[in-house]
Amino acid sequence: MIKSLKNYFHHHLARPFYSLIRPLQPFFNLKKRTFFDKFKVKTKDGVEFWLYNNAFNLETKLFWSGFEKSDWEKKTREIWSELSKSLKVILDIGANTGIFSVLAKAYNSEVEVYAFEPQPNVFRVFQMNNEINGFDIQCHQLALSDESGQLPFYNTGYSTFEANNTTHGSLNKEWRTEHQHSIVVEVERLDCFLTKNQVGKVDLIKIDVETLEFEVLNGYGDLLWLHQPIIILEIQNEDIGSKLLSLFDGKEFEFFWINESKGLVPVDTLGTKTNQENLNYCLCPKNKMDRIRKWI
Repeated sequence: MIKSLKNYFHHHLARPFYSLIRPLQPFFNLKKRTFFDKFKVKTKDGVEFWLYNNAFNLETKLFWSGFEKSDWEKKTREIWSELSKSLKVILDIGANTGIFSVLAKAYNSEVEVYAFEPQPNVFRVFQMNNEINGFDIQCHQLALSDESGQLPFYNTGYSTFEANNTTHGSLNKEWRTEHQHSIVVEVERLDCFLTKNQVGKVDLIKIDVETLEFEVLNGYGDLLWLHQPIIILEIQNEDIGSKLLSLFDGKEFEFFWINESKGLVPVDTLGTKTNQENLNYCLCPKNKMDRIRKWI
């Protein structure tokens, strides 16, 4: 009976109810977001999916601002969603709560999505987002790097790695060192994972692993050049950018900074953009430029 009432509210009353209380959010600063265990997102294309109702900061902002009105990685989301429509195999590395993985499946139910998130409390939310949508995302509680084994994974803050801690971590001990804590996580090279699990040719990758993007791609090995995927990744500084440039030297890729309000901006260097809201880049094989040209 209670479940039926909740479903009725979701389908018939939730949208008008929250349209009334959303303008009050700046005054009440509501943290839980909704009074139910999930909320529905609808994109400008009419694509719908659910997000699990937790207290994580990003989902809270997305709910109260509205998914399409949110400035969070707006152009990155658009490019990712559009590319997902026609692809077969996608990797979401550093998936966090899985919003990009869910977007890919919502836009293309046939695409194979392999997603990686090592932090246990965040991974549990990711699993919920997969389950409540009835998707078949391959969720792996695993970190990727250029070595395999078990390594410390670092994070900061109160109740680190527990359900009420909403921050995200890194294998990099030098990243966010204040009040730092660590756990041991499983780590694998990407080429080993793909070979072991018989994953086909990868078409698109998102990487957001808090300064370890080079190590992830270095661990892709020769399969990176065989697959030649389109890569969307965060690059936080010039040192990381320089290492990535050396990795791709002579490999027939074009580089773009993602301006989240305008689109793709061609660049010769990586990691030089210092605006903290615009750290995403796109690395595209020259033979796949037709897929992204509309955003240049």
